[in-house]
Amino acid sequence: MKRVFGLIVIFAVVSIGASVALAQSGRARRAEPAKEKRAEEKTGQKDTAKGESKDKAQDEAQETSGRDKVLTRKEVTVRAIINAKPLPGYPRGARPYGVEGQVKLRIILGADGKVRDEIEVLEGLPHGVTEEAIKAARRIEFEPARKDGRPVSQYVMVIYNFNLH
Repeated sequence: MKRVFGLIVIFAVVSIGASVALAQSGRARRAEPAKEKRAEEKTGQKDTAKGESKDKAQDEAQETSGRDKVLTRKEVTVRAIINAKPLPGYPRGARPYGVEGQVKLRIILGADGKVRDEIEVLEGLPHGVTEEAIKAARRIEFEPARKDGRPVSQYVMVIYNFNLH
């Protein structure tokens, strides 16, 4: 028996220009302390104790920022593993209008094993369909992606297909 709605959930990981730009801006910020360090070495004015504490602070900052930074599929060592993919309900308000199509969402699968609240709608549908897809995406269960053995956050594109039968 076919139901009123048929849904297919397809998970694909994508690399988006904004995430690449974000990654590049992160690299640029990390390069600045190296320039300062080289300038201090050239002038010979580097205070050893101050330099060591500064280096230690930078190392700690990079470790914590690595957990907070969101990576693309190309940047992770092991991609996130989806364990549960809940299907969204078809909203009653959309049925009289015959709403069909795709809802594409860009979500962040967090290093802590939770879907982050920053869900970006790449393609939406009217009459509450997009909201149902977002609710379903928030319930996704997964194992976080890993980079160098540590859990990291990863961008993922989720596509929900809404079809009336």
